[in-house]
Amino acid sequence: MNASNMQNSGNTIRRGKRGAASAEDDQDSIDLGELFGILWRRKWLIAALVVLGTTAATIAGMQVEKRYTATAALMLEPKDESVVNLQQVVAGLTGDLPALATQVRLLTARDQIARVMDDMNLFEDPEFNPALDPENEPSNLDYAVGGPVERLLALLPENLLIASGLAKEKLPVLESEAPTLNRQAAVDRFARNYQVKLDDPSYVMLVSFTSADPQKAADVANRVTQIYVEEQVASKSAATTKAAGWLDERLAALKEEVESAEREVERFRAENDMVSTRDITLNDQQLADLNRQLIESRAELAGAEAKLRLARDMGQGSAGLDTIAEVLNSPVIIALRSQESDLLRRENELKQQFGARHPLIQQMATEKQQLYGKIAAEVARISSNLGNQVEVIRTRVATLENELDKAKGTTVKDRDAEIRLRELQRQADASRALYEQFLQRSKETREQQQLIEADAKIISVAAPPDKPSTAGPRLFGAVGFAGSLVVGSLLSLLLERRDRGLRSSRQIERLLGQQPLALVPRLDRLKRNQKPHQYLMAKPLSAYTESIRSVLTTLKLSSIDNPPKVILVTSSLPQEGKSTFVASLATFAARSQKKVILVDLDLRHPSVARELGRPVAAGIVEFMVGDRTLDEVVQHDPASGLDFLPVKRQTANPTDLLDSQKMRLLIETLRQTYDYVFLDCAPVMSVTDSRVAALLADQVVFCVRWSKTPQDAVTLSFETLRQTNVPIGGVVVTQVDVKKHAQYGYGDVAQYYGKYQDYYVN
Repeated sequence: MNASNMQNSGNTIRRGKRGAASAEDDQDSIDLGELFGILWRRKWLIAALVVLGTTAATIAGMQVEKRYTATAALMLEPKDESVVNLQQVVAGLTGDLPALATQVRLLTARDQIARVMDDMNLFEDPEFNPALDPENEPSNLDYAVGGPVERLLALLPENLLIASGLAKEKLPVLESEAPTLNRQAAVDRFARNYQVKLDDPSYVMLVSFTSADPQKAADVANRVTQIYVEEQVASKSAATTKAAGWLDERLAALKEEVESAEREVERFRAENDMVSTRDITLNDQQLADLNRQLIESRAELAGAEAKLRLARDMGQGSAGLDTIAEVLNSPVIIALRSQESDLLRRENELKQQFGARHPLIQQMATEKQQLYGKIAAEVARISSNLGNQVEVIRTRVATLENELDKAKGTTVKDRDAEIRLRELQRQADASRALYEQFLQRSKETREQQQLIEADAKIISVAAPPDKPSTAGPRLFGAVGFAGSLVVGSLLSLLLERRDRGLRSSRQIERLLGQQPLALVPRLDRLKRNQKPHQYLMAKPLSAYTESIRSVLTTLKLSSIDNPPKVILVTSSLPQEGKSTFVASLATFAARSQKKVILVDLDLRHPSVARELGRPVAAGIVEFMVGDRTLDEVVQHDPASGLDFLPVKRQTANPTDLLDSQKMRLLIETLRQTYDYVFLDCAPVMSVTDSRVAALLADQVVFCVRWSKTPQDAVTLSFETLRQTNVPIGGVVVTQVDVKKHAQYGYGDVAQYYGKYQDYYVN
């Protein structure tokens, strides 16, 4: 194998790996052309389903009675503000989506429907009560779908309906349960014709009802909205009245609790002498007074003791005691000191007038001595009074301390009383606060009774409709046509997906990573006993011949400098047309003035001689074991002009024979002798012979039968050849049904065989 072939093989392998990696993702994709091709191929199936579906839908439309739908409109009013700034007993509607959806659910609840039906006496209406409907024949089945479809289902066999799940047998019903079941059935019929929806994004609810009578449809829709508004007002009024009554009862009980608590506080306060506005007992006041008096007395005692100590420290002389405040402030001392001043003044005057020895001076001295004696006596008396004063104050302090100790003993009991009083006071305060709150709430509630409004109002009254809302037979037919067309198309695609055969160049490229060499048409108009290679010789300008020419030309151009000479042809499975193709390929090469030999290497099931229609006396096995020479086993086909090396006798170990040195020498000899050596080998998935024989070739051509070869088999065989590292020249799609292929719309060369058939002579 030359370098160019090796490079081409490497590129092929890389493309193949890339294609195999993406095949799993891409193999289910279909482009527009393929889609139209599949639908066209399955046109009779689709047409049958369309006719059947359209007919059935039209018949169903004819069975549907005319029904009329009337619609009334309610506007929901979220309450963000109120007339009075009071907390509401029953809160208004909020504007969020869950609250609005809740109102829709309330309007469609079975209890609400039953109230409307009771109000309008609809349970006695044959349209809703199945027991009163003369057209409602007793049935043993409960149908999964009601309305007009139920009437169509009633035409089918009961066993079929039960088996398909469209209906089930009714359970036995007791006579006592019949009215309840009839009532539930009537509610179900009403609900099927009743619809409430929000007109998003507004706050409007549309209430619709469908009936055979347009006036009844309007009456029901209007009555539903009226009952809804009336029930809102009644519900709020009842809730407010109930709340007001409960508040009145609670207020009476709270009033008694407040009065009882306040009486208990006053009684306890009186029992414990807590008469102050601050709840202070008499003992607390006495204790405070005693503390104050004791403090003052102790201060006075300290001052008196200080004065007494000072007097004692100054000794017995009068000079020092004269400085004491009590002495200085004494009226007697002041008078004596005044007399002393007069005596001294007179003494000085006499001394100046008569001299110091005058008798008057001596008399004055005697008077002074008497005066000083009086002063000393008065000072002594004052000092004695200080000592007595200290004793008096000390006695008073002791008395106050004794009384204070007694008062403290009483205070401990008062503290316990204060704790109990505070507890009673808190209870009374809490009861009073609760009573005031309930009193305020009672007043607010009674004010609200005058302001109750519904959260919705009717903005549009339903009028009897003029035109029916049910679809006519034409619309049913159109829907049936479209539905059956879609079902038919999906069924066609499903059937197509179940077919895992390869048909188009695009599929092969996705799966294997390379474009096929050619799509070889299937020959349906062969003459009796005529072989495809003989047709090729008879019709050299046919599409079949052109496809064979394309393969040989592509192989030759794959390496211009060293075109392949030894070409092996194989396939995944038997019956894929590889032997027919290789015979045609060899014939075309021989008719192109090339020296060609076709070697049959399918040692287990040889077919070259049979394909060429030539008798065989000896073959390649005889040459390999040495029984015959090469010239004796190589035969010539005069009609095609090619030589061929057939198989006559089988061997016990074909793989060893193909892998022998003599086989390699044989192929090399043929390479030197012939322009082309074509090898027909066994299928890859059947035996291992192909992997061994492929090593002898310059290029391997892989055959795939159109629409028959499974994709998994092709992928596995191709991967097997890649692992053998053999050069894969390309893929050939054999036995292509040109007409069917064109219907698929693949857009490859085979699609245009029919369009350009003027260029071919078939």
